[in-house]
Order: sequence, then structure tokens, then C-alpha cells
Amino acid sequence: MPLGIDFAQILIHFFNVIILFGGLYFLLYGPVKKFMQEREDHYKEIDDEKNAALAEAEKMKAERKEQLDHLAEEIAGEKKKAAMEISQMRSQKMKDAQEEASRIISKAEAEAEQKRKEIVGSARDDITGLVADMADKLLMDGDTESFYDAFLEDAEKAAERGAEDA
Repeated sequence: MPLGIDFAQILIHFFNVIILFGGLYFLLYGPVKKFMQEREDHYKEIDDEKNAALAEAEKMKAERKEQLDHLAEEIAGEKKKAAMEISQMRSQKMKDAQEEASRIISKAEAEAEQKRKEIVGSARDDITGLVADMADKLLMDGDTESFYDAFLEDAEKAAERGAEDA
């Protein structure tokens, strides 16, 4: 043994270290590796779930956007339809109002014509009566001046009566 090195001792220590590392490997490395693998799988599973939820959320967002776009188109269609209905109702109301106005005007014209005929007839009767009275007075009286004065008085009375009737 040169230099005081005992190779048997070194060999025993070497075997002890190998046994120690082998035991530690089986006792610690296996469970730690298994724990680390489980932990990695757990986080991978959480990440997969998150990605799946995110994908589902994106899909739902796209569906909602599509639904909103569809609803917007539907609302625009309903607005157009309502605007057309309002336009039709407005034109119908205008037509009805014009017909009503024409009917009222026709009725007013007919009433005005009737009133005119009544006034003309009444004036004709008054004039005829005045002329008849004048003729009677002329025939009865020879005096034209008194006849003229009587005629004027009768005309004034007739005018007053006409003013009171109106």
C-alpha cells in the first residue's frame, strides 16, 4: 500500500456511495419525478381547460355577434316596413282629408247657391211687391210726387226689414 492508501476501504466506501445513491434514487427520485409529472399534467390540464373555455367563449362571442347582426338586419327591415306603413297611412289620411274637404266645399257651394236663390227670390218678390204697390198708387193717385214719396218710404221699410232679417 503505497502512501497509506487502502484500496479495500476505498472500494467499500465506493460501494456504500453507490448503495446510498441507489437507495436515494429509488426512495426519492421516483416519488419526486412522479410528483413533478403529476404537477406538470395538472397544470397542462388546467391550461387545456382554459384554452377550451377560451375557444368556447370565442365561439359564443362569434355566435352572439352573428345574432346581433341578424337582429340588426331584422330591426332595419322592421323600421323600413313601419316607415312604409306610416307613409301609406299618411297618404291615405291625406286622401281622406282631401275627399272630406271636397265634400265640405261641394256642400258649402250647394248651400251658398241655395241661399243665393233664396235671396234673389226674396229680392224679386220684394221688388215685385214694390212695383205692384207703385203701380196701384199711380193708378189710384194722380199725384206723382206723393206717389214717389210713398215709394221711397216703402223701399226704406223694405230695406230695414231686409237688414233685420239678415
